[in-house]
Amino acid sequence: MIQVLFDIDVLLDILEPREQFYLDSFCVLSLCDSGQVQGWICADSHSTIHYFLRKNLGEFDARKKIVQNLQSLSVIPIRDLTLQKSFESTMPDFEDNLKMFSAELHHIDFIITRNIKHYKKSPVAALTPSEFIRQDQAGLLSAKTENVPFMDLGAQYHQIYNEIDDRITNVISRSAFILGNYVEDFEKEFALAQEARYCIGVSSGTDALHLALMSLDIGPGDAVFLPANTFFATAEAVALTGAVPVFVDMDPMTFNMDPDCLEKAIQETGVRGQKSEVGGRTSDLRPRAILPVHLYGQSADMDRIMAVAAKYGLVVVEDCAQSHLADWQGIKTGNFGEFGAFSFYPGKNLGAFGEAGAVITNSQDLYDKARSMRAHGESRRYHHQYMGHNYRMENIQGAVLGTKLKYLPDWTRQRQEHAALYNELLKDIREIRTPGIDGQAGHVFHLYVIRAGDRDALQAHLQGRGVSTGLHYPVPLHLQTACAGLGYKEGDFPAAEQAAREILSLPMFPELRREQV
Repeated sequence: MIQVLFDIDVLLDILEPREQFYLDSFCVLSLCDSGQVQGWICADSHSTIHYFLRKNLGEFDARKKIVQNLQSLSVIPIRDLTLQKSFESTMPDFEDNLKMFSAELHHIDFIITRNIKHYKKSPVAALTPSEFIRQDQAGLLSAKTENVPFMDLGAQYHQIYNEIDDRITNVISRSAFILGNYVEDFEKEFALAQEARYCIGVSSGTDALHLALMSLDIGPGDAVFLPANTFFATAEAVALTGAVPVFVDMDPMTFNMDPDCLEKAIQETGVRGQKSEVGGRTSDLRPRAILPVHLYGQSADMDRIMAVAAKYGLVVVEDCAQSHLADWQGIKTGNFGEFGAFSFYPGKNLGAFGEAGAVITNSQDLYDKARSMRAHGESRRYHHQYMGHNYRMENIQGAVLGTKLKYLPDWTRQRQEHAALYNELLKDIREIRTPGIDGQAGHVFHLYVIRAGDRDALQAHLQGRGVSTGLHYPVPLHLQTACAGLGYKEGDFPAAEQAAREILSLPMFPELRREQV
């Protein structure tokens, strides 16, 4: 995707037509709707450019489509850093220096202008509209880099930049930083999106897991069953309560917790209060909870897991950090257990501008308790009913997440389309295995993870061709140094250990282009 910054004189050619320039300027603007180009405008504020457009809309009613195209452009607002850089030069060049620095700061590929002479020293190439069109038609235009990133958070900004900028400015102007209106609105909207009764915004995905377990009174002497192949935070949240993580091997097809291995682990841990062998040592653990992870965006087999939970009288907390909008047989993840815990780490399908998370539940009592424990266990200001913690979501994160949430269904569809294309293009390559998909699960592809016998060589090969990849996760939890005291050893979970040697995550984000895939 080529990024261009429009000089104001190009926009004036369209809104106040000079026939000899109008066509070229309009053709460049039209490219922004073609999927080839993303356009930006440099202005002192979002409202300034909207005033400019509204003013001209009335005067050029016949050109409504043109003005609508202009309104689709994102505005790069002036910020202190931009001003500081611009003032390093002489004042007569202030406006042009501002545009040059803004273009460089936002990784723009070309400045589109008629005043080429003003941009001779620009670090970003400047082209007239006619030259831009000529090079586009000749196939000479290209972005600064043709590498394929593993993830490109910046690619999303163009769609949401202005709306989020306005919301963050609103938070700052009101000094409403902790919880607040945007968090409350997001909680309602996310509960609706996940088809749950209640949502509580918190400070991270790890905190969401910890809060859910604390609210269920999980603590010392309790055994919590979770997969051996997941991110460390899942086990960490259990340990923070004083309970003991008991690991379970994975289903080799889906990477999710194997229900048969789960039941075996519960039986080996023993009936409540009885001594039993866990990880090669005798313990007095009480089986209390199951913590399934919907890994990579695909739901675990919740029918069988919930049946096991009911058989042994265990509570269930779902780790939904990678499964926003995913479902099992039409029911959204997070609605099977007592709680569903979500992460909004920036790289997630729904990501904050920093750390954030949430828990969802369908129990009024659990909602009331967890909501209190999120804020130091307060029942009302300075009256504390529980030993809680400070897990409050920042209002800026609520503003960001509330903006992004309405785009999440489209972003999810795009991920699924990328995965389908990967599947089609990779299906005949014998040396790799594409992701196994359970027909009962609605996969949202937080990650697209293949398996390769010579994974390290494949990763090096791709890196050499400018394709970034990831490993999720290279060391199973039972072999982590921090878990050494649990008594597990290599060979205890063969499916998870083999996967750790073979898995490779390919680039996956909504804005991937077909040629990048």
